[in-house]
Amino acid sequence: MSRFGWILIVLVMLAGAAGQQAYYRLDRVAPPPAFASAEDHFLYGSIGSEQERGVPYWIWLVLPRLFPQYLPGPGGYASIGIVTRDGHEMPVGLTKVEIGVPRVGVNCAFCHTATVRATANDAPRVYPGAAANQVGAQEYMRFLVRAASDPRFSAGTILQEISRNVQLSLTDRLLYRYVLIPETRRMLLGLADDAGASRTPDWGRGRTDQANRAKVSLLQQPVYATVGAADAMPLWHLKNRERHGFLWDRSNTSLREVVRSFALIEGASPKWLDADTALWNRPDPGQPSSLRRVEEYLADLAPPKYPFAVDTALAATGAATYAAACAACHEPSGARAHAPIPDSELGTDRNRLDAWTARSSDFLNAFGEGHDWTFTNFRQPSSGYAALPLDGVWLSAPYLHNGSVPTLADLLEPPANRPAQFWRGYDVYDQARVGFVSTDTEAQRVGTRFDTTQTGNGNGGHTYGATLSADQKRALLEYLKTR
Repeated sequence: MSRFGWILIVLVMLAGAAGQQAYYRLDRVAPPPAFASAEDHFLYGSIGSEQERGVPYWIWLVLPRLFPQYLPGPGGYASIGIVTRDGHEMPVGLTKVEIGVPRVGVNCAFCHTATVRATANDAPRVYPGAAANQVGAQEYMRFLVRAASDPRFSAGTILQEISRNVQLSLTDRLLYRYVLIPETRRMLLGLADDAGASRTPDWGRGRTDQANRAKVSLLQQPVYATVGAADAMPLWHLKNRERHGFLWDRSNTSLREVVRSFALIEGASPKWLDADTALWNRPDPGQPSSLRRVEEYLADLAPPKYPFAVDTALAATGAATYAAACAACHEPSGARAHAPIPDSELGTDRNRLDAWTARSSDFLNAFGEGHDWTFTNFRQPSSGYAALPLDGVWLSAPYLHNGSVPTLADLLEPPANRPAQFWRGYDVYDQARVGFVSTDTEAQRVGTRFDTTQTGNGNGGHTYGATLSADQKRALLEYLKTR
């Protein structure tokens, strides 16, 4: 063989080795961590968001140290309410999966896990499946976008900070410098619309605008002028609600479709969902479907019991008031439990209803055409909001679909007597008023201000119970703690 032929063979071999190394360090998807318990899988397991929107772990780790000015206060990610549990490397709702390199994504628990403290000196109790009262989902996305927008989001600055934690190999340093850091910056800048960077009002702690996020990230629709910010919903006993509809507007009756669509909104790709659906349809004990584990965990998740003292005699009195004033809408057997309460009667802020349209449902039903997971159950939004079962209602504060009323005691008042502003995100519990402390100095320091005069934040409507006597209200509140 000629010298030229040997050189050509060597070059081909080198190119192949380089390609193999590039695949291994950039695209190879390692099996995700396996969690023994369904609860840990819900809290830390992947829903597929890492490949499209995952932040390489070492970049994610150092961003709060490099860009603290874009966080609301000291403490890194904890300053936006992100929760940690002893014995776990990652915070609740944040995943770590190796795709070439370890990458950090988001899962359902990010918005559906709450913390509660009796006093400011107590350690927080973590409640999976509850509506997150303390986490700032928009603050987290905006932090990442603002960090990426900063000129100091550069290879030199980030690699120098990473070196304080780990000594990367020469190959990895080159990979981060020329590929991972520039690609991560481009990806994060592309999340600006998803984070509502230029939209008001802010979501605030414990709220998201999934209606507009779906329009932007999946359907490529303009968000128009709609405001769909609403509280994350509690996830108790979801199988019992399947026939009657999920989401605040009951726009889908399939738990499976809701779980899959929200995975897509958070960044799971159709390709990832194809693979997960194959595992779902052909169960593999060694590698179960991630989303199937989530659905099965949520299907019959029971609400936690109220963790503080209850006056049982007073609660028994309140049970009669509940039966007369609340059960028709909020008991599964109630006469009005399975049909939305018309907006003309309920009178609550209707912006969330207007944010999701029949056109949006049609687009989403067509989104998965050609895939085994195609959607068929999204439908024209209802004329009013769902009256949810009151299981675990003590943990669902703030109240109404948009979280505009801080406590149950406030909800039993005429709208004019409800707080016009308060602070969301503080997890110390107000046992007397049944909700979270929302106006004291510490609540203002750690929380986000909620202004009920802003679009989408109205606290009117739902006047049921406002005419009860003071004694009846006290008894009803005590009974609702036992739900």
